[in-house]
Amino acid sequence: MAPFFLQLLGFGNTFLGGGLCGELFGNETPLGLQGAGFWYALLFMMLLGLQLMYGGFLLLARLLEMPAGMERGAYQGGIWLAGLIILLFILTRSTGLPYPSPQGLALGDTAPVDLLSLLLVGCSGVGGLLLWRLLKKA
Repeated sequence: MAPFFLQLLGFGNTFLGGGLCGELFGNETPLGLQGAGFWYALLFMMLLGLQLMYGGFLLLARLLEMPAGMERGAYQGGIWLAGLIILLFILTRSTGLPYPSPQGLALGDTAPVDLLSLLLVGCSGVGGLLLWRLLKKA
């Protein structure tokens, strides 16, 4: 859940940078003319929201008395989510991804790397490693 709340520090483009979703707000450009950075930020905001819901599920899993057979699947889902965030971070920072434009899909530019985005991806990676350890015990 930490990456989602850490991203809130980046909405004002603080000294840490804008984070994964920094270009999502404060942009007056019409939706059809948005650049790759906006679409990357939107993608990461959805993934961080999904990660937040997953973290809430993990917190409540013991209270909900999740069957032991579901633990492995729940942990594997979190590992895949953390891996997807890390993979997309590497792709958006190294080669760029396709994004919608008025002429169709266009290959986006690479997004800048800042301290907050590295911190967010690092937290997701640590969470994935912790889930992997829990998966080994289950």
